[in-house]
Amino acid sequence: MDKPHHAALQRLSITLLCAAVAVFALTAGALQFTRADLDPVAMPLSTYLRGPGGYWLRGAYYLMAASLAAFAFAGYRAAAHTSRSALASALFIIAALALPVVAYTVLFENTAQENLARLVHGLAAQATFLCLVMGMLLWSSRWQRQEGTRTRRAGLVLAWLAFVQMWVLALWRGLPPGLTQKLLIVLILLWLGWAAWQLWRGQRRD
Repeated sequence: MDKPHHAALQRLSITLLCAAVAVFALTAGALQFTRADLDPVAMPLSTYLRGPGGYWLRGAYYLMAASLAAFAFAGYRAAAHTSRSALASALFIIAALALPVVAYTVLFENTAQENLARLVHGLAAQATFLCLVMGMLLWSSRWQRQEGTRTRRAGLVLAWLAFVQMWVLALWRGLPPGLTQKLLIVLILLWLGWAAWQLWRGQRRD
């Protein structure tokens, strides 16, 4: 890929990531206050995909999926040759493919396909979290090897916090699932914002 196309891909990825993080955070955050019928501590975010405001949240999921796909390519191109990770990019691509499935399968509630849709929904959600968190760890560790180690340390810390929180969500059943899941989502959104900043810094150096 020549330099102009590389720069265009970086700009697209930065724009999509910033837009997706902002839209996702604002939409999901607003629904925590406007959906009085749901307990924000007990109910996971996927519950908000149905009912009032569900259309907007599903749109935020689709936008996030597009941003993850763009970032998978832009992040790979932005890294130094010795720090590139095809596995990290592949993990983000898988997450980008799984996330729309998470959003779409809730529409099969109260239909003949509800049980199958619920199974697919759960598997897609787990795949999304696992691929994102492992991709975040890989990318953060690779980027830290490049110049500016101190400024890149925040991403590695966020990725490790997300890794720990992912296993807390999976294994600690006594905690409110809504609270633990949303904390993991917040950590992922913070990391994605940090990643957009890394791409922007790399573009300015170029």
